[in-house]
Amino acid sequence: MATSESVRNYKQLLGQLAGAHEKARGRLTTVEAKRAEVIAAQDQLVAAAASGVDRAVVDMAQGVGPELTAGVLGLDVAEVKRLVKSARQ
Repeated sequence: MATSESVRNYKQLLGQLAGAHEKARGRLTTVEAKRAEVIAAQDQLVAAAASGVDRAVVDMAQGVGPELTAGVLGLDVAEVKRLVKSARQ
C-alpha cells in the first residue's frame, strides 16, 4: 500500500511541476511577443529620428554647401554629398 501511495504522490507532484512549467513557458511566449512589438516600434522611432538627422544635413548642405556642412558637423564630405544625392532621388 505504501508503495502505491508514494507512486501516486510522485505522479501528482510531477503533474503539478509540469503544469507550472507550461504556465511559465506560456508567460515567456507572451512576454517575448510583447518585446518583439516594442522593439519594432522603437526601431521605427529610431529610423524616423535618423531620417530627420539626414534631412537636417541635406538642408544645411543645400544652404551652405557640402564642404562647409561636413566641416561644421564633423562629417566626411563624401557622406554629405551622398545624402544630398539620395535626397534628390
